[in-house]
Amino acid sequence: MTDYLATIAQGQKTTLSAAEEKKMGEAAAAPMNDGHNQFLQVILALIDKGEIDVYKPETFLKKDVYDKLDETWRDKTDLALLNIANHLQNIYLFRVSKQTPDEAPILASMIDELWQMKQRIEETHDVFKF
Repeated sequence: MTDYLATIAQGQKTTLSAAEEKKMGEAAAAPMNDGHNQFLQVILALIDKGEIDVYKPETFLKKDVYDKLDETWRDKTDLALLNIANHLQNIYLFRVSKQTPDEAPILASMIDELWQMKQRIEETHDVFKF
């Protein structure tokens, strides 16, 4: 792997076998911390119960809270909702795929990004179900 990175850094062309290319494209398995796993379990439970649908962003909202938001916060929430939906879809598809590990650094990173997006809104309004 180091030889490959050194070659790329020097701008030289490399030739990888199909097996090497496939291996480089695979997500590495590694345990995630308890916070990541707990948040993921909350999300998966909401999906399994049908309380949220990763393809219907409006299902992520606590409607009673959302309906009370002023126009500015509603607009901010609507904008965040599109990004949150995309992240939720990616997390869900990664997690349920038989081609990816159940725990991985890339999954933890996706969870962190989702958490940060929702927290920007929820610092002021607890509008999401998760």
